[in-house]
Amino acid sequence: MPHVAQPVLIVSPRYADEVAASVRAGDMVPRIERRLERLVERLAAEPIRLVLVDARGAPAAGLVAARAIGGAVEARRGALLVLLSRSDAGLAAAAQDAGATAVMVSPFGEATLIDALRLAARNVRRLADASQDEEPINRRHDPLTGLATGDQLQEWLAPRLAEGAPAFVLAVGIGRVAQINTAYGRAVADKVLTEAAQRLGQIVDGRGSTGARLLARLAAAEFAVALVGGVDLADANRLAAALTGAFDQPFLTDNRVIHLSCRVGIAGAAEDPARPGGDPAGLIRSASAALATARAGEAGAITVFRADPSGDRLTRLADLAAELHDALAGNGITVLFQPQMSLASGQITGVEALVRWNHPQLGLLPAETLFETAASAELAIRLGRHIRARAMAMAAAWTGSMTRLRLSVNVTAADLADPGFVEALEAGISESGLPRRRLTLEVTEGALIDDMRGAMNLLAALRATGLRVALDDFGTGYSSLAWMAVLPVDAIKLDRSFTLGLSGTPRERVVVETVVRLSKQLGFAVIAEGVEDEAQLEAVRLAGCDSVQGFKVAEPLPVAELLRFCAGWEATEFS
Repeated sequence: MPHVAQPVLIVSPRYADEVAASVRAGDMVPRIERRLERLVERLAAEPIRLVLVDARGAPAAGLVAARAIGGAVEARRGALLVLLSRSDAGLAAAAQDAGATAVMVSPFGEATLIDALRLAARNVRRLADASQDEEPINRRHDPLTGLATGDQLQEWLAPRLAEGAPAFVLAVGIGRVAQINTAYGRAVADKVLTEAAQRLGQIVDGRGSTGARLLARLAAAEFAVALVGGVDLADANRLAAALTGAFDQPFLTDNRVIHLSCRVGIAGAAEDPARPGGDPAGLIRSASAALATARAGEAGAITVFRADPSGDRLTRLADLAAELHDALAGNGITVLFQPQMSLASGQITGVEALVRWNHPQLGLLPAETLFETAASAELAIRLGRHIRARAMAMAAAWTGSMTRLRLSVNVTAADLADPGFVEALEAGISESGLPRRRLTLEVTEGALIDDMRGAMNLLAALRATGLRVALDDFGTGYSSLAWMAVLPVDAIKLDRSFTLGLSGTPRERVVVETVVRLSKQLGFAVIAEGVEDEAQLEAVRLAGCDSVQGFKVAEPLPVAELLRFCAGWEATEFS
């Protein structure tokens, strides 16, 4: 059985944060309610059986709160601990009459409070074990984190949506939990996931919160926050930003420093006119669909679900997911190659492998649709392996002057997190016969950021075998410059936005030219992406870039057209 983190509802308008720290020190989960008018509703909504009412400095309000919930706590065979100031010690009997199962009078230390909470928690567990009547309540909470479940979230939302109250659901995806499980074992993964739930709870219960809120756990590493009443999309976005920002700091678990990532999908009842009456299950599904899109982005990504006027996007995604299995088994994935030109020689020196989905009914679908579908169908790793193996086999078969072209293939965050990534890559290289010196792995900063140290070690080991590594989309991340000196890469690919900067304002040019100069000084080759016209070509040449890629040279080409293009290129001079 997994360890059950006992949730403790803290009712305290003054000392909630101080008490919450003690609750966490006791290996329990603090859930804070500062507003007494929301207390009864909060307790009814959440599967909590241990409540602490801090009446220190506010004895009247504390006793009112105890009376309001005492009967409910007793009915669910819970425990109600009331804290009083020394000057209010005479109110202990009144607190017990209000429903308190224990009363503590200050002063007392943190250790004493923790012991009292642990004793109350043990009594709650004994009462639950002794009564079969408790089984429905036990089933209603998540056994690992003590939070509400997805079913309870729906039950909580249903009457509020029926009343037409403004409502949003934030689906919160925690990244890297699977890797932690693989590296350190289930016990550590469960513990860090419980700590992540506590950190989410601190944000959800934070000061100045708007609307009624409920935090639930939907699946292994997916949580949800319902936000109802007096709220709008701006409130939901602010909460989402706070939730993702809470994961900027690592976790210290069993003396290990563990980095997790967080992404959020947002869906609002008002944002989805297809469900005007309020459909809790549909609202949660929409938030999860938005989260699936956010997972394709970098850590901290936030995506808002938008109803698709052309039809039910969720149904279409499900259909596409089923069809993607067939595409991977057959020849439905088209590999294209976009040439890269050396600015020094004017020759085509390499190609980047790109993909499109050749759907039998919908025609050629863009890469964005392909990768979004793969993420929702949990086929991202399989798709990455398929693309790299196909591209390497095709490049290895080229003859004549084409054998000097380097092949660049993309590596995603899902690939780097895959324990079988290196083995699959080595198998692809071996089966294709492609020389290692011709292969470049392109990795975005977004793929690295979830586990920068681990990714750097993996890439350094691959470089040592003769492969090259390029940092793709440089300039779109927030810490590129900070990592440049230690990244195990051979080349920097300037994002199209950086390339445009070279023909922008003087300040923009200075920034990009400085990055190019610094990259060259560090020994990196510099490739400018998105070069579309003669002015951009001249700008990247003057900035000192080594190579260019973009429509000015060529669009992504099928292999047959690539062969004709390269043959024609050799016969002409590019100016």
